[in-house]
Amino acid sequence: MFVGHYAAAFLIKGKEPRLSLGTLFLAVQFVDILFFPFVLIGLEHIGFVEGITEVNNFDFYHYPITHGFLATLLWGIITYVVFANVLYKNTSGRKRIGLFAALAVMSHWLLDLIAHIPDLPLIWGDPKFGLGLWNYKLMTFLVESGLVLLGLVFYMLHSERIRKSGGYAATSLALFLILLNYLNYYVLPSEENVVKLTFSALTSYFVLAGIAFLVDTKRK
Repeated sequence: MFVGHYAAAFLIKGKEPRLSLGTLFLAVQFVDILFFPFVLIGLEHIGFVEGITEVNNFDFYHYPITHGFLATLLWGIITYVVFANVLYKNTSGRKRIGLFAALAVMSHWLLDLIAHIPDLPLIWGDPKFGLGLWNYKLMTFLVESGLVLLGLVFYMLHSERIRKSGGYAATSLALFLILLNYLNYYVLPSEENVVKLTFSALTSYFVLAGIAFLVDTKRK
């Protein structure tokens, strides 16, 4: 799952407008933002197996610190504490804000559960879970595209007083995400150099979050 994660950002933005869309773009990819540097320093591991799925050659054989179910819950709790008690401590409704920020972080595991083959641990090792959508490239692309569009519709319907320019900006962002996913799945070559993969992944996450921050400025 790549751009499908951003559907959760659109959904949560529709429910809690005080969280910026850019912040939510970072939150839904937070565990992946940690994962790649953790791989570089040896805390977690990724391998490459030709044909392991139709979508990519990634063998996520050890990443319990970022992608274990228990770890995801803990990252969510930390997120709640930071948002409710630090970033928004003087804001009315800070607990609600913290809760939705935490849900954004925790949504990553649930969406990965749909896409991944059984490699997501509950705690550390076995048992591992994954429904295997990645075994079907076209279906993966369609599901992710559908999730993004559903998230966009929810965001638009629940954004009060949204300006026309804001609607155009959000729609353009969603369509760009779908295009990016198409290029990722069908055009761009598979990257198996961990350093290059880390750089491209982190660049994507932060650039997309920056675009989302700009979209937010057009909202009202």
